[in-house]
Amino acid sequence: MRCGLYRSGVHNIAPLAWAEVVIRRYARQTNRLIAGRRFAVVGVGERADALRSALTTIGAQLVEPDSGWRPDAVFSAEATELAAVVLIDPVPSRETAAARIDWAGAHMPIVAELSQRLAAAGQLDGLRVGVCLVLEPKTAVLALALARAGAQVSLFGHPEETDDQVVADLRRRGLVVYTDPEPDAQDGLIESFLDQNLHLLIDDGARVIRALAKRRLSPELIGAAEETTSGLRPLRELGHRLGFPVVAVNDAGSKRYFDNAHGTGQSCLFTILDLLDDAEQSWPLIGRTVVVAGFGPVGEGFARHAKAFGAEVLVADPDPVARLRARFAGYATGELAELAAGAELIVSASGYAHTINTAVLRAARNRAVVAVAGGVTDEVDWVAALAEGATLVEVSPKVADLTFADGHSVRLLDQGGCINCTAGEGNPIEIMDLSFGVQLAALQQLLTSKLAAGVQPLPLAADQLVAELGLITAFGEAL
Repeated sequence: MRCGLYRSGVHNIAPLAWAEVVIRRYARQTNRLIAGRRFAVVGVGERADALRSALTTIGAQLVEPDSGWRPDAVFSAEATELAAVVLIDPVPSRETAAARIDWAGAHMPIVAELSQRLAAAGQLDGLRVGVCLVLEPKTAVLALALARAGAQVSLFGHPEETDDQVVADLRRRGLVVYTDPEPDAQDGLIESFLDQNLHLLIDDGARVIRALAKRRLSPELIGAAEETTSGLRPLRELGHRLGFPVVAVNDAGSKRYFDNAHGTGQSCLFTILDLLDDAEQSWPLIGRTVVVAGFGPVGEGFARHAKAFGAEVLVADPDPVARLRARFAGYATGELAELAAGAELIVSASGYAHTINTAVLRAARNRAVVAVAGGVTDEVDWVAALAEGATLVEVSPKVADLTFADGHSVRLLDQGGCINCTAGEGNPIEIMDLSFGVQLAALQQLLTSKLAAGVQPLPLAADQLVAELGLITAFGEAL
């Protein structure tokens, strides 16, 4: 099957900008990961060289199309018409939610394997399991796998992180979903969700876990699992006041080293570029200055992907160890406000509120783009800017100009939301297969071990099992 990778004029742009369009469109068509996968590039010349360079900088493995290693996709750098990529596995239409869910499910073997093990052991039979994750196709695959394993599954979705078509399809398949588009309705909806007296809870951001901690706990509650760095932070602050065990899914190596750096790095950058460059030729990243605030795994991954497309990446982080790591990775560092003055794209990857405050917004280069990768509420403090007299005017879906009274303006993407979840399709399928594999391992740990209240690590053996399954399913590595 051939999939077009040009619109009018795209084949005339600079080679690395062309490579950016090719890779972005492939990712958008498939929701597949670039890093760690095998690609073949057919052709010679500047475009072929640029595509190979971008792929390898991101972390892909290049193979010959006729070698013993079967590539995941073959890109043609010699195509001049609407046929620049040949997919080894043809992509079916993903126009409907059902098709996107089924496509994701076909490429999530770790979730399939671990859920089948839970089903065979009967450990989930009749248990009420609540899933509070970004409601998109990969989450649907996890929820359906839990249901097939015997659980009574219900889902809760924050309005800005909910795909309504996915919700409709889940309901059609018999699952209960708690959603409401009104922000003011969320607290009440969470309480209704928790009124089910769940046995197990899977959360992303810990908002629901924190609400559960304030309630009179049901004796049927077994525990919870938390997906994110920003979610674990307030749970650890609760200490002994957290009256039930919470497995720190984010701290497992099979999640942290892959989801945060490879998955979030790719999907956040690609979503930003898709918003800014819907014509696929108007906002190439090559030659632009990008400032990344925060050099944890998310910031590191975002920086690597931006560098692959020719950006000059600068890093700001209050932690000197993080700044030293950035220096060793080849990036200049400095204070955020100072770096922002010369940047065309400023991205917060810190996971802390008010990282991009009004001082940074005012110091930013006029018309600079501001966005959040990963993220917590108010990571970009645009509300404070409005209180100082700024205006926020939408110029296109998910894109708005924040303009101060003196005329200085920045372009804010999706009001500082976690951009890959609120404006994109979330992380790539292979990444969420790993992360949700860790979630299933965490549930198995809660079901089989008497864990103390508070934040608890996933045992190393369980973490390594998920990684081993990843090696087997993605790379055919025998163990």
